[in-house]
Amino acid sequence: ALVDGLTHLWNRGAIEDILRRELERSRRDGNSLALIFLDLDHFKQINDSFGHAAGDLVLAGAAARLRLCCRPFDALGRYGGEEFLVVLPHAGLDEAMIVAERFRSALHETPFAGDNLEPASVTVSQGVVAASGVGESAAGELIAAADRALYRAKSAGRDRIVAGETLKPPPAS
Repeated sequence: ALVDGLTHLWNRGAIEDILRRELERSRRDGNSLALIFLDLDHFKQINDSFGHAAGDLVLAGAAARLRLCCRPFDALGRYGGEEFLVVLPHAGLDEAMIVAERFRSALHETPFAGDNLEPASVTVSQGVVAASGVGESAAGELIAAADRALYRAKSAGRDRIVAGETLKPPPAS
């Protein structure tokens, strides 16, 4: 039970485990790692206007589009509801911002359509952060930093990408 049944992406527990594992690998290898936290904007309106079957169609379609934007070794998971978490090994903040823009374009440029769903454009708000030299114990802190950046994207009007901080280990004393 590591895969979300609707989107066929990693579920929340699995993507958090992958993040911890990749953070530890990043620390050992001295590589950076980036994290994208994204949320489909105004998703509740799709469910309320067209029904939950239409919402499921959009979620599954969004997952498929996001997957196409990822590199083979990136990890993409459904974090909850209409929220997704993307772990980008060997990527810094600049590379992650480029991937986030690919996500934004993939979701917004072609409307979603299907039975009982009028063509609907979907926008996405994203928080992007990076880590360098921190281990698995920083997973919660990194997710919280990405969530703060995501919140800033939503507060600034949605359909945008906000870069947060890069976590680094504390200086040696």
